Amino acid sequence: MNGISIKYFVITIASIFVALGVGILIGFSVNSEKFVQKQFQQQLILIDKNLVELKKENDRLLKEIDEYKTQINQLGKINDTLVNAYLKTCKSNAVVSLIVTSTDYSYNDLIDFLRKNQIKLARIVKVKKSFIDVLNNKTNAISEYNPHEDMIASLALYTTFNIENSTLVKLIENRYIETNRLSGEIADTILIAGGNTLQNDTFNAVDRKVIEKLRNINDLNVIGVEQSYSEINYCEKYKSMGLDTVDNVDELTGKVSLVELIRGGNGNYGTKKEANFLMPNAFTSIDVSENSLKKRRESLLEQFKRLQSSNAMQ
Repeated sequence: MNGISIKYFVITIASIFVALGVGILIGFSVNSEKFVQKQFQQQLILIDKNLVELKKENDRLLKEIDEYKTQINQLGKINDTLVNAYLKTCKSNAVVSLIVTSTDYSYNDLIDFLRKNQIKLARIVKVKKSFIDVLNNKTNAISEYNPHEDMIASLALYTTFNIENSTLVKLIENRYIETNRLSGEIADTILIAGGNTLQNDTFNAVDRKVIEKLRNINDLNVIGVEQSYSEINYCEKYKSMGLDTVDNVDELTGKVSLVELIRGGNGNYGTKKEANFLMPNAFTSIDVSENSLKKRRESLLEQFKRLQSSNAMQ
């Protein structure tokens, strides 16, 4: 009897504690849910405030961007006006020939720019990949009869003096070079337009040899150019050979720099590591430019006469 009473008592007490535990758990769950809901609502209010602030900041930034775009457009118009005024004021009577040694990039935009600004183009010579193969000894279809030095010399003489010999004729006939003769005048300025992709570095095979031959012509103005996006910096190599250079001839500042070099200025301009300045900070006067051009032409004419006499004696 006593054992049964004690057992009943223990079960009763345990039931009481279980009931208390369940009640506490239910109460805690209800309070927790209210707490979570309250916190969630507070976070939503905070996020909403932040979104409002972010929208205000975004609107402010968009307004600033529009203002900057307007300023950029205005600066672009001012730059165009100044460049056009410079080109009209600082015209050059130089006669220019262009040798395109790059087989990866086109220089048609440069040719259009020169023509548009009434810079006299005498001749345009474009080197073809087949000619590079000849110079790299990958084929000897013509080199058996014409040493490399003779072929490069013929190209230099034609580009500068408009002298055509049998070697040059063979180069054209075999489509190793493409020529466009616009006038028969002596060119006092030669532009070497290079630059290639990383897989096609032909500087030593072509550019170096052509420049060496051109540098043998006294008082000839030789300028090295390339576009800003050229993978290989040929202007760095041109500079090492003593040439004036423009490494961003596709850009407005590069075009101004090029015109200044054609007029007789000096320097290495552009955006790459070999450049000393982005563009000239002083411009050659018209008198100085014309006097320099006159001396250059007189010297080149004398050399041309000697070449003619030498050819006549042969």
